[in-house]
Amino acid sequence: MDITSHYLELATFLITIMGVPAALFIYLREQHNQRTEREYGTYDALDDKYIEIQQLCLEHPSLDVFDSPFVNPPALTEEQKKQEEAILLIRISIFERAFLMYQRTRSQAKKDQWEGWEIEINEWLARDNFKAVWAEHSPYFDKSFVQSFNA
Repeated sequence: MDITSHYLELATFLITIMGVPAALFIYLREQHNQRTEREYGTYDALDDKYIEIQQLCLEHPSLDVFDSPFVNPPALTEEQKKQEEAILLIRISIFERAFLMYQRTRSQAKKDQWEGWEIEINEWLARDNFKAVWAEHSPYFDKSFVQSFNA
């Protein structure tokens, strides 16, 4: 009996010695996989919204809401001005969502993606119609987003 209990004790010790690092490795790998999936989820969610805004722009070709601005924007009716304002507000909301999803992260992949959003935001801030909508509606957005946007 004594030798059996010795072997059982040794087996228990070996299982513990090998099992704890294996469990830790599995846990860390799972955490990494979940973080990667969240990053892809962020990208996919914003990509879907970006595609939606592009489709909205295609539905309103007479409005100056595409990524490339009109050289000579046409005069708009009151209805068209409201439509343009609404589409630009949707665009600002997408920018805010990108800011909130990307800016508060330590992930290098997300930081790299945010740089592309910053370039686009700065391009939009150079447009008169966008600046007018932003000036009027910026108080309604996240304060840290507004501070970053106005910097």
